Amino acid sequence: MSQTTEKASRFTRFGAWVAELVLVLVSVNAAFWLNNYQQHRQDAQRRDQILASLEQDSSREWRAEKLTARKKNDKRPNSDGRAPPVKCRRCTPLFFTTYYSPGDIATLLQSGGVELLEVKTLMDLR
Repeated sequence: MSQTTEKASRFTRFGAWVAELVLVLVSVNAAFWLNNYQQHRQDAQRRDQILASLEQDSSREWRAEKLTARKKNDKRPNSDGRAPPVKCRRCTPLFFTTYYSPGDIATLLQSGGVELLEVKTLMDLR
């Protein structure tokens, strides 16, 4: 009877070890799944914020451009009675932004710094 008890206790210890192993594997898998789920939600929220900011920015630029076009096409005389000055289309000034550095932006993107910045800051960088 001692052998039967010994076999049963070995079997029970092995069964307990397997159950513990399965429990650990399931819990680690659940933790990774939960982390992945939360990360995807954060990414989606961040993407929605950036898209909303881009939409707001583009609509603001569109309204400003529409107002500028309306002022350009306005042929009414000024308050002093003279017609607005005629501008040459080819004489528009060129603007160069010398503070832009593609290397800095690429480093920021590669290092994951974009995830740490607020959407307003990203729009100002743009």
